[in-house]
Amino acid sequence: MFHRLFRRKERPLIASLTPAAPANTQARAAGGYRTASKPVDHIDDLPAFNKKLYEEINLQASFRHYICPVETEANRFALILTEDMINSDIANALIKALAFKREAADPLYYIASTVVMVELCRDGVMENKPRVKNVASALNARNRESSLWSQFENIVKFAVDSNASDLHFRIERLNERSNVGFRVDGKLIRPREFQIKTGDLLDTSAYLYNIHGVSGSENAFNENKPQACQIRAEINSHRLLFRWASNQTAKGTKIVMRMLTQDEAQSIRALDELGYLPDQIDVWRRSIGRLGGGTIIAGVVGSGKSTTGQTIMTMLPETMAKYTVEDPVEYIIPDTDQYSVSRSMNDSGNDPFLAVKRQLKRQDPDAVLIGEIRDHESAGLFRDIAESGHRAFSTVHAPSAIDTITMRLTSEELGIPHDVIATPGFMNLLVYQALLPLNCPVCKLDHRQAPGISEDYLARIERVFGIERAALRFANPEGCPKCRRAGLPELHGVKGRTVVAEMIELDQTMLKLFRERQNLELKAYVRSLNRSRFDEEVSAGKSVLEVAMLKVSRGLIDPREVEYKFGTFEQHERQVAFDQALRRLA
Repeated sequence: MFHRLFRRKERPLIASLTPAAPANTQARAAGGYRTASKPVDHIDDLPAFNKKLYEEINLQASFRHYICPVETEANRFALILTEDMINSDIANALIKALAFKREAADPLYYIASTVVMVELCRDGVMENKPRVKNVASALNARNRESSLWSQFENIVKFAVDSNASDLHFRIERLNERSNVGFRVDGKLIRPREFQIKTGDLLDTSAYLYNIHGVSGSENAFNENKPQACQIRAEINSHRLLFRWASNQTAKGTKIVMRMLTQDEAQSIRALDELGYLPDQIDVWRRSIGRLGGGTIIAGVVGSGKSTTGQTIMTMLPETMAKYTVEDPVEYIIPDTDQYSVSRSMNDSGNDPFLAVKRQLKRQDPDAVLIGEIRDHESAGLFRDIAESGHRAFSTVHAPSAIDTITMRLTSEELGIPHDVIATPGFMNLLVYQALLPLNCPVCKLDHRQAPGISEDYLARIERVFGIERAALRFANPEGCPKCRRAGLPELHGVKGRTVVAEMIELDQTMLKLFRERQNLELKAYVRSLNRSRFDEEVSAGKSVLEVAMLKVSRGLIDPREVEYKFGTFEQHERQVAFDQALRRLA
């Protein structure tokens, strides 16, 4: 029974972990066992002990952040634990198992803070070592605590050097080692050097959440529940914000941290630097020059929407009163007042934007950027700003520019009525963008040098897009000194990323078709605006795939990356035939 209890994961163990208060420390728990009179807020306050008894009773790794059985002297045991664990099933089962071989010490319980518990579960820490309260002891304690932070710093330094956007901790408790992944140039890379002992990665995760996390969900790391928090750090002179999202998996726990630079000078880039075409930059200027109305930037996770939003806000005149409302504030924008709101992980029914709605229009805004529309509350704030004659900008997850209104904003999840969106002046511009890796300009290959390129593949590109094979360039799988990155062979031949985007300025015909819910006809009308070749620098009416093919025709992008992102060219050929038939019917 004991073994089954300590291997079971069906229910969460603890709702929260907090250091024990001095009150009630003399109280006797179930069975008459006494609690030490002084809480253990520092490792120097721990009782002397010979060894930790984790392995003797086969205590699973995730529980070790909450409870630690120790041998205090020959044939006696005690429990160092968080306050919530006293009288828990775990503690009672531990006592029963240990009582077969040892006697319970008096006091039995030592209530410890989260910091102490995280450090205590590290291998080799605090075993059979005298603790003297002096400067050297305090320094050693800080060094032991910093070992977890140092491991995180090493991970982050690699991420910064590799220009990664996200960290992926995949904690697999059935395996001896777990891996840390990095989202680099759109691909998830798992370098061999970051295969870390599962217990160590779990310790680091708990330490980060409990000690450095500012949580919008719970105060303590719990691998069995979805959790969210923010972690701020300054590493190698970089001010960084990590947006944490974690949840239980079939094999353990998955933690993803979006890494955001909080340095104005490093994150702001002009539209042409991002990859927008000259005619698209003209569209942006027309849109932000209008007195009011909404602009939406759509795309998948990691498509650079927030970066573009930051750039657009910097393009507005300094004489404007500019605001952002974000969960959380991601990038620092100069001359802009930025507000953070915190959504709850639970459906509490409270509107986190209510206070902002009440105050924002009283603060004399000219333009407001809402970080992301993902629920009724954020959609309501966007509507409130756009309808009141101010410039409203936001982002949303959608599969295309036109589907931003046909599928997302009017969905039950977001709930903006059709009639509101179809009102002239409410919505100005729809943008869908993606990021594609750029060929290394030094070592990119032509179609004769690139391995695995078939005649049929080249013929289809020529037939469908009118791009001659001689213009194509492919990423070099061997790379060169300019593009090779240590530990990332999957990215050889790639140097940076570029935005590819489709943009739709809404006109009266589009609004009429949308109001009448003629979505097929609406899409056909948008497509009919395309009257240019793929290699022409005109984007009106072109899909994001077709805009990407302009950059393919210039040798900037490997055409296989376009297929990887947007689907095969064979599928596109069929879609073109369908669109042509639809236009004939219209």
